[in-house]
Amino acid sequence: MDWISDITPFAFEYVRKEAFWLFLIVPCVIVWYWYNQKRTYQQINISSTQHFQDKKWSWAALFKHLNFSLFVFGLTFVILAMARPHTEQDIDEYNKKNIEGIDVVISMDVSGSMLADDIKPNRLEAAKEVAANFIDDRPTDRIGLVVYEGDAFTKSPLTTDHELLKAQLDKVQTGMVVGGTAIGLGLITATNRLIESDAKSKVIILMTDGMNNSGDMPPEKAAHIAKEMGICVYTIGMGKEGGGSMNIFGGLSASMGSDLDEALLTDIANLTGGKYFRAQSKTELQGIYDEIDQMEKAKVKVLDFKVSPPERFYGFLLLGLFLILLNKIMNATLLKSIP
Repeated sequence: MDWISDITPFAFEYVRKEAFWLFLIVPCVIVWYWYNQKRTYQQINISSTQHFQDKKWSWAALFKHLNFSLFVFGLTFVILAMARPHTEQDIDEYNKKNIEGIDVVISMDVSGSMLADDIKPNRLEAAKEVAANFIDDRPTDRIGLVVYEGDAFTKSPLTTDHELLKAQLDKVQTGMVVGGTAIGLGLITATNRLIESDAKSKVIILMTDGMNNSGDMPPEKAAHIAKEMGICVYTIGMGKEGGGSMNIFGGLSASMGSDLDEALLTDIANLTGGKYFRAQSKTELQGIYDEIDQMEKAKVKVLDFKVSPPERFYGFLLLGLFLILLNKIMNATLLKSIP
């Protein structure tokens, strides 16, 4: 009988901690009992208390108080049952089944055009800030980072050390590799990071503000390889329709148009089962990441047959109900008062 093997409250984690507010009922019940006990005594006036000095112990009163304690403990165990106790191992297994199992690689375009200020403070800084928020929101997932311009390289492999990952993300800037926009290389490099992954869901978030003009890997071919590996690619096009401006040498500013290849990004996403998004502001970009976050969480939950950890409240509930029932039986039998 597993449910009664361990009913020590401190040996459990509690899923519904808000149920603990019901413990406020317990002192109210105790106050009511104390007040009700005082009302049962009749008041008489006496001239001296000398005959009460050797008052005998009342076993009846003791049993009555002990019986009330049964009710209080029974109520306590019922409240603990409502808080849904689970062992730490239950919670860990549940988290692994329902939250973990997602490997994500963020592939970020860091070409010079990403310094355009149509998304404040500029496209690159907005992308880094929102990506950092996304990393914070997925504490149990392995996440990696790839950056690309005319070439691509892995800035961080898949890791659960998100503080280290965010430190690497913070160092990202333009000019890290040869100039250009090699979308195909950015995609295939991210795909290679997921080759050894056995996660239930493998995801690439590919961000760019331009069209493919560099590299020896066609984006379409990289997308087919990602599809064959079961990788879902979400593509994000950065920048407003009219483009923006950027600072150049000497403090001068130059206009930066938008040459985004939305047809290509849409095809990549559709082929791999992902979705294409257009981000024209940091708020829109944050909303895109939030949508991806929710879609992937829902996908993993569907892939898993186990939707909740095994319940452990039975022992608490049965013990609580037993104590309350015993209290009622005692009140109706041995401790029954005759008017």
